[in-house]
Amino acid sequence: MGVPYVIVKGKARLGTVVHKKTAAVVALQDVKSEDQRELATLVSAAKANFSDKYEEHRRQWGGGIRGNKSTAKLRKRVKASGQTVSAAAVTKL
Repeated sequence: MGVPYVIVKGKARLGTVVHKKTAAVVALQDVKSEDQRELATLVSAAKANFSDKYEEHRRQWGGGIRGNKSTAKLRKRVKASGQTVSAAAVTKL
């Protein structure tokens, strides 16, 4: 879609953009010619800090290490099935 977006910490910070006390959402439709350059820097910062980092964070989600409960459950299943699996192999499952 290519729409730049930014998640801002507080409503007061958005309010400074529209010269109000607070604002919940801001959508820019028309920009004055003297503010065009500032908007371009804001859009490039938004793309660099939010949109482009999405793929990077999505790939790093999760560690692949099982917790104590799931490891114990897997050991119990292996024991019930009659197989002998070393403790190291169970942690990899």
